[in-house]
Amino acid sequence: MTTSVPSGWPLVSAAIVDAARRTALDALASERLVDYYDTAGDYAGATFASIHPNDPFDVTGADLHAISMLSVQVGPAATRRVLDDGPLRQGLLAALAQTPADVSLADASAADLAAAWDLHCMCRRALADPTTKGPSDPWVTAAKLAARKRPRLLPVRDSKVRRLLGLEPERDGRLELQVLRALVSDPVVRGAIDTAVARARGLAHEAGRACVFDTEPLRVLDAALWLRAIRG
Repeated sequence: MTTSVPSGWPLVSAAIVDAARRTALDALASERLVDYYDTAGDYAGATFASIHPNDPFDVTGADLHAISMLSVQVGPAATRRVLDDGPLRQGLLAALAQTPADVSLADASAADLAAAWDLHCMCRRALADPTTKGPSDPWVTAAKLAARKRPRLLPVRDSKVRRLLGLEPERDGRLELQVLRALVSDPVVRGAIDTAVARARGLAHEAGRACVFDTEPLRVLDAALWLRAIRG
């Protein structure tokens, strides 16, 4: 685990991290992950990260389909900018090449965080357009694509989760990265993640429900926080 951040980044307070830890533990203990990962249900579940193909160093139509499952519709112009050869696609692929695919958020160095944030910003440049429709703010749409490409390193940002974590006034994704890195690095939270998945597997088995669970702790934490946020 490392706590270093890139030079010039705003720093998250210990009070916000402590409050987020309590929120995360409560969500992991009480939210029904079995519902989120049920293949017969209408949640994205693990399909968001696992739908093929998902080349870590390319962006394809499969990626745009994957983020559409998270209530985002990418319009024709944005689709062409992302998929057709040109400056924005080349910049996006270059940002992917610079962002490690095998580093988890818990182990991310300051350089890893900087590269991840650059990828997020490049996704926004490629997608930001009036034809990108959905209830999310502009950063959220970009975050969903970035998280699809780097599921171990980047969370699926969501305005409801941002409020849940006490980060709504700042609206700065760099703070969210720091908070979530602290959570997935915390041994108690990691234990709660494992317990939540084991409990959901048991419920699925008892009920005869077919579920496909995420294997990356960040993705499971993302799901639990989002469920808590939408359910109040």
